[in-house]
Amino acid sequence: EYAGNILSIKLGNHWNIINAAVSGYTTIELARYISHRTHEFSVSSPDFFVVLIGTNDLKSRTTVEDFTIAYEQVILKAKLICKAKRGFLVKIPDLQPGVRLPYSYDMNEQISLYNQAITQLGERHNIPLISFSIQPEDCFDGVHLNDAGAKKLGHQLADQILTLKG
Repeated sequence: EYAGNILSIKLGNHWNIINAAVSGYTTIELARYISHRTHEFSVSSPDFFVVLIGTNDLKSRTTVEDFTIAYEQVILKAKLICKAKRGFLVKIPDLQPGVRLPYSYDMNEQISLYNQAITQLGERHNIPLISFSIQPEDCFDGVHLNDAGAKKLGHQLADQILTLKG
C-alpha cells in the first residue's frame, strides 16, 4: 500500500494495490489461495505483479524442491491473472540479528537456497528480480517489517515499478 501511495503522488494517478498476502501462508498455500480467487483478481485487470513469499516456508521446513514447485505455480497463476505478464520476483531478505523463534539466524542458509530457486525461476520466466535492502531496525522481530521498514520497502518497490514502466 505504501508503494501505491508513493506512485500516486509521483505519477498523479490512483494505484489500486491488491495484496494477496495471508499471514502465516507458505508458498503452496498462497498458490492454492490464488487459485480460489483467480476470477476476483482477474476482474481488477492488474498491470503487473510482485511476488514476495518464503519466510513461512522456512519455519515449515519446506524443501527447496517443494518450494520451487510451489513458487512456480504462484508465478504461472500471476501471469494468467496479469494480462501484460509483467512483474517482479522479490528475493527473500535475510533474517536480521535478534530474530525470534520459531526462526533462527542460521535459516539464512536456507534463504540462500530459496533465493537461488527464485533466481532460476525468474530467468526461466523472464521476470526481473528485486533484492530489498533491509536493516535490523526495519524489523520488529528480525523477520517482519515494522512501520518504518514497510515505508522504506514501499519506496524501494515504487522505484522499481517506475523503472519497469519506463
